[in-house]
Formats: sequence, C-alpha cells, structure tokens
Amino acid sequence: MTSIRRTGLALGCATAALLALGPVQGRALDLAPDKVGTEAEFQDIKQFCGTKPIRVALSDGWGGNTWRKTARAEFEDEAAKCPNITQVAYTDAGGNPEQQIQDIQSLTAQGYDVILVSFDFVQSNLRAMQAARRAGASVVLYNTGTTLPAKLGVNYDSRVTLDLEAEGKLWGEWAVKYLHGKGNVLPFGGTPGAQPTLSYREGWQPVFDANPDIKVLQDPVVTNWDPAQYTSATSALLGKYDHIDLLLSDYITGVMGAVRAFQNAGRPLVAVTGVDANEVHCFYEDVKDKEPGFQFLTLSGGTWQTRLALRKGLAHHNGIDDTEPSIIEPTVIADSLSDDPELAPHCDRDLPMDASFGSSYLSREAFKAMLGQ
Repeated sequence: MTSIRRTGLALGCATAALLALGPVQGRALDLAPDKVGTEAEFQDIKQFCGTKPIRVALSDGWGGNTWRKTARAEFEDEAAKCPNITQVAYTDAGGNPEQQIQDIQSLTAQGYDVILVSFDFVQSNLRAMQAARRAGASVVLYNTGTTLPAKLGVNYDSRVTLDLEAEGKLWGEWAVKYLHGKGNVLPFGGTPGAQPTLSYREGWQPVFDANPDIKVLQDPVVTNWDPAQYTSATSALLGKYDHIDLLLSDYITGVMGAVRAFQNAGRPLVAVTGVDANEVHCFYEDVKDKEPGFQFLTLSGGTWQTRLALRKGLAHHNGIDDTEPSIIEPTVIADSLSDDPELAPHCDRDLPMDASFGSSYLSREAFKAMLGQ
C-alpha cells in the first residue's frame, strides 16, 4: 500500500509483529521488527524514556548533505524530549567504512546506552555492532531496507526503515507509465555495495523484468551520492548510450547532476526519480514549458527515521514494548504526471535546493535553524 503525503501523516494499516529479546530483565520484548505500517502509527517518545540517566549516540557513515543533517537534527530534537537523556553524541565517518567501525568502537568504550547506526556500511560494521551489544548497548539500524546482512539479536537489537523495496517498485511502475512500456533506463546507486541501492533494486528489477520492452542499460552507477559524480559519470555514459530515456535514482539531488550532463551535451531532458528535494520542484517549474520530457516522481526521504530508531533503542534499553511499525510504507511527495493537486510540484525558493521539508518532522523554524538560515 502506498501512502500520499497530505497533512504531514500517512494513513494505512499494519501487519502482525514478532518478538525481540530485551537486554534488561531478559524477558521477551515486543519491538515489532517485522511490522509494516505508516507514520500515522507513530507514538510519543515519553512513554519510552524511562527514568534512569541514559546516554545516546548516532553513528553516521557520512554526514555531508542536507538529508544527513536533517536526520541528525531529528535525532537530537527527539532526544531533547526525554529529560533523563544526559548526553547526545554524533559521529561522522566521512564516507570511510573503517572510520565508522572505529566510531562505533569508541562509542561502545565510552559506555553509550543506545547507539543508532546508519545504513552505509552494514556489512563492515557487523563485528563492531555485535561488540557494542555485548558491552550492553542497544544497537539500532535505520534506513537499511528489509533485506540486510545482519542478524537480529546478534548484530543489532532493532531496525527501522522505509520500505525501500516498495519504493523501488513504485519508481519502477512509474517508469513503465512514463515510458509507455518501452525505453532505456539508466539506474544510479550510492557507495559500492550500499544496502539501500541493493534494496531499491529488489523492488524495481522485477517490474522491468515483467516489461521486456524496457531495457536496464547496466548495473546501478556508483556515485557515492555525490552530485558531481553523477554529472561526470553521465557525461561519459552519454557517449556510450545513444538513447537514455529515464534516470532511475534514489537521490534526487544527485540525479539532478546527471540532468546537468544532459543539458551540457544538448540532449533533451528525460524523467527522473528519487527521494524528495526542493531542487527538482524548482527545476521543473523553470523548464516544464521547453522540456516536456522532464517529469519526476519523488517519495518521502524519511529523515524522521532517526526519531523512530531512537524510540526503539530506548524501548529496548528500558525493557518497554514498542509496537510502532518498524517498516514504513512509501509516501509520495510529488508526481508531475499526476492530476492530483496534492502531488503537484511545489518549489520553495526560501529553502536550499537539497532540502525536503516535506520529508521532515522538524518545525519550519527548527528546519531553517538547522540549515543556518
């Protein structure tokens, strides 16, 4: 089921939950690890805070764009609601998997009670996360997708994520609609082997397999989620492929770099996909009359996942059931092909181009403060 952003919350239903083991009394906790649902089912953090002093941390694999900065701000804003949280830490590995391992090890040695770990280098972090759990920390992964190379109760205690496979399927289905069932698709990924890239592909690949007149030109282009790399890679690929009809990406700000490569080459613009960012809305407004081929579908980036992850971590640490869904259904932010006015492109010239206020639970004031405005 796909949700549509209308009033800041998505509507839907949930499936049954399974059990996870708690670290405090050793009793079975219900952290709903496989429960699928919507943002409408989120709960107030205060019931999970507990009363004893707690120190919490977020280990980020890379913190260099507005999505990451917003996710950090959401985490810190949520933590501020628990008066017994005495310290909130953040580490940025700068895109280096070895550095994130060291960061997790350092947070473990410092005795943090709850450690959130980003999706960037799950495979590399397995031993460090397992050691953190053994030392008594509650470890929570976020934005990994539902298929990951880690074991619940061994490497981590809870995982929260957007349903990345469902998002990939949505983008694939939208691509079929845009292409009328025939055309060439160029897919983009993030860092080599990044879990989100793998999860998205699990969603879109079967859609294209069922539409044999759509050709996926190659494996997802490695970009490290760097817009400049999207531009340089696409510039080279335009010389390799005579016809590229759609740019399939999870990172809309990055794929706009690919769009600039099309412009530089004098090629007609084509459709793009990704998690939402202001730039694509504004660009669409600027070019829609002269570039009718430029269309887009964006989904919520879910920067609020760090809030949900923190609640799960606190619940685990305190031995409190948390039946909020752990897998969140996609929320459509904008669809330029739709006749629904709620999904119309909406440029906000007062915000940075890579920002997505629609994906955030921060107040507008807090959002702009986070951006230094």
